[in-house]
Amino acid sequence: MKIIIYTVLLLVSTSLNAKYLDTKSCKECHDMIHYEHTTSMHHKSSIFKNELHKKIKAKVSPDKYGCALCHTPGASNLRALMTGEEQPSAKSTEQLDGVSCFYCHQITKVLELKHKNINFYSNKKSEKPTFLAALDKPDTSDKHKSKSNDIYKNSQVCMGCHGKKYNSNKVIICNGYNEFNKTSDCIKCHMPKNPGGTTKLNKRGRTQYASHEFLGIRSNTMVKKAVELYIAASKNSDMLEITITNKMGHSIIMQPMRLKYIKTTIERSGKIIWSNFKTDPMEDKEATFTILFKDKDNKQSNPAIAKGFKFNNNLKANSTKTIKYNIPTLQKGDIINSSWISYVVRPSLASKLGLEDEYTKEYKGVSKILEIK
Repeated sequence: MKIIIYTVLLLVSTSLNAKYLDTKSCKECHDMIHYEHTTSMHHKSSIFKNELHKKIKAKVSPDKYGCALCHTPGASNLRALMTGEEQPSAKSTEQLDGVSCFYCHQITKVLELKHKNINFYSNKKSEKPTFLAALDKPDTSDKHKSKSNDIYKNSQVCMGCHGKKYNSNKVIICNGYNEFNKTSDCIKCHMPKNPGGTTKLNKRGRTQYASHEFLGIRSNTMVKKAVELYIAASKNSDMLEITITNKMGHSIIMQPMRLKYIKTTIERSGKIIWSNFKTDPMEDKEATFTILFKDKDNKQSNPAIAKGFKFNNNLKANSTKTIKYNIPTLQKGDIINSSWISYVVRPSLASKLGLEDEYTKEYKGVSKILEIK
């Protein structure tokens, strides 16, 4: 398996030895798309722009950069980075660009291996690379040729990095497929249409283009779209039901550092008389969605070296779950409030890693209120 992977990586590295067009050069024609991309986590994927990724790499793999395959995939020395022969360099534009325009738009197909997926590229040693996209009639400029490729229409292109990843102990760390092991429509959701054309000039009458912000958990707007909540309760009842529906095309938890949960309270005469947890969402494990890994001694472990799962509460794509609670007998005027909360990184993990800003921010999703009549 290692021989196959290294052979593929060698082919990838060779293809990227051609003239590299950095993300900045795209701004000349694609100014709006360039701006959006530079705000995205694709652009901020390397250890030089992603503090979480930098600290995880330093903790798990200080000598090698095995994550380079997805976090700095455009590097011409990709194989050397992954084997530890060379170390990441802030002087390399290819690495600073992260998941760059140059990289993404040259993927011809996704090779699905047992424990990970790998992308193949179209580019050869030439002055003018071939860029691929979903347009029916793509433009050809003085900087690049253009072709259409169906993997950009069916979201298969996303699965090279977001498909699946197993550690060396055959424990799955992340999975972007739905419950049928199929690709969801990632592009429709994470690259919604914006008004305008793909270029500043020669728009060919196009009135829409796909957003390149790649919004996800760091967007309250996206978090509000993720799930639907429903409250079922009535006067004189001591039973409360909260139903959650995952509206996404993938499981609620794709990345193991995430924390998502439902916070539910009952208010009577201006005071909280009941809550599904007091201080820690894990007090209500049914309403808390995250993944914790364990080592051979059943102690919490880093995903990269884990032997299994210590806690794994998830909800598959388009699935529904109902949680039942015994509560104080409800009276007229009682107000039940149920909210969906998301964190990029579990607060406990963020604290251990010394992370701040968006890593410790509470992202608020949908909220439902029911007043007992």
